[in-house]
Amino acid sequence: MEKDYVAVGRIKRAVGLKGEVLIKAFSSTKSIIVPGCLFLKEKDGFRRFQIARFREKGPKELVCLLEGVNNRTLAEGLERRQVFQEKSLLPREDTDEYFWYELEGLRVMDQDGKELGTVYSIIEAGAQDVLVVRDGKREILIPMVDEFIKEIDTTRGICLVDLPPGLEETTATSIKGKRK
Repeated sequence: MEKDYVAVGRIKRAVGLKGEVLIKAFSSTKSIIVPGCLFLKEKDGFRRFQIARFREKGPKELVCLLEGVNNRTLAEGLERRQVFQEKSLLPREDTDEYFWYELEGLRVMDQDGKELGTVYSIIEAGAQDVLVVRDGKREILIPMVDEFIKEIDTTRGICLVDLPPGLEETTATSIKGKRK
């Protein structure tokens, strides 16, 4: 059941006296407001909260009133909680758009069929996101631009890249073992 949800933000704090909360979205606020609901993880699963109303506060921030949260005390009880969304409810604007959770774990291969590693994580870097690709010994950073990312096939679990000469060597760093 947990695999059907993805973290999309965090409740920062209570706002005002009527139960509103300030939510910081991890990516787009659309992942929260388009479905009109959000989920919080409870001991026995996920609890759905309908969004009664919202207003944008700043980049990636929303002030939301959740149904059933009608005073500051209840809102304060939600502070610092992660906000989840059902993967099936996430809005997708374009067929060439991917959510981070879909990219993590993809095998990254170059045009010659050489495996460079797997997508370990993604860094939000302003103009474009950057794939962090690890092969167990090192990690390389690949900007997510059309010139470098040639194909993403989540069904086959592959990301095909065409890197310019020197990018792999320039961004490569060794992965150090865990310190005890």
